Amino acid sequence: MKPATATSPKSDLPATLGPYHVLEVIGAGLGGMGEIFLCYDPSLDRKVVVKRVPAGASEEILNRFHREASLLSGVAHPGYAHVYRYWMVEGRPAMAMEFIDGLTLRELMDLRRTLPLDVALCIGWSVAEALRHAHLHGIIHRDVKPANIMVSHSGQVKLLDFGVARFEKHADLTMPGMVVGTTSYMSAEQAKGEDLDERSDIYSLALCLYESILGTHPFRKDQPDATLTALLTKNARSLWLARPGTPFSVSRLVALSMSRKRARRPRDGSAFLQQLDKSWNRKGRDREAYLAAYMAALRAGRPFEAPMPRVGVPSWIWASCALLAGFAAGVGLGFLGR
Repeated sequence: MKPATATSPKSDLPATLGPYHVLEVIGAGLGGMGEIFLCYDPSLDRKVVVKRVPAGASEEILNRFHREASLLSGVAHPGYAHVYRYWMVEGRPAMAMEFIDGLTLRELMDLRRTLPLDVALCIGWSVAEALRHAHLHGIIHRDVKPANIMVSHSGQVKLLDFGVARFEKHADLTMPGMVVGTTSYMSAEQAKGEDLDERSDIYSLALCLYESILGTHPFRKDQPDATLTALLTKNARSLWLARPGTPFSVSRLVALSMSRKRARRPRDGSAFLQQLDKSWNRKGRDREAYLAAYMAALRAGRPFEAPMPRVGVPSWIWASCALLAGFAAGVGLGFLGR
């Protein structure tokens, strides 16, 4: 890959950020109040993502930016983007992070609307595992949504944007009554500005899972206020009824996790994972290889309906049972014909 050339005087795009050559602007972080660049690292011949705080950022934005960098560098996990470097650029904080070549869950749904059931559950399992790790370290993400869930072409799932996460050691950065997050994926207590715990993340994850399986958001309306009202007053239709073939146990887990009463939800990421393993029966399978096959089919424009193999019963046992059942049926018919 060739490094970017210097930008023209009329362009606001910097030519370099620290040791990295800027390729393009790829988004905005910190609720639209940050800058995200795709860059090239010539020392290691790789792409990186660089986030930079905008000029004139408030103290709150600076605190959130520093907190995200500290959190991701101090609580490493395969389900998060790695932080490579944190430094100052012209007096503004910046951090270089792992570049993930893939698509967000939002982009996947925009392309195909609904995901194959096992693909959606595979992604949900991986996000729950990332949340489990965060929750064990006293971290509440507070903005779990499809745009913050990335699936790489190699099948890795990453939970992005910890800019509004709450760390129990820094709970004073937000006060009761302050609402942070994305309206259409907020839990009822989050929308009301109440104190949050891990169950708020579980609600948001279940809502992402519901939308990816069914292809529609159960509460989204044209106006944010109408969405908020629906979120606080309506119940989503059962996945078991809305999408035939969804295991009842999975449907029940998603419904409980989306309850407006947080006491009904799994306590945290660990509890959700435990229940999902029982409901889905895919524990121990190679989820990355399965998702990589799905992403390859997506790039090639091919349909993908291959289910993940079930756990606990070898295929030869199923085949033997089928043969025995066929034999028994034949014998039975023979007796009936006498």
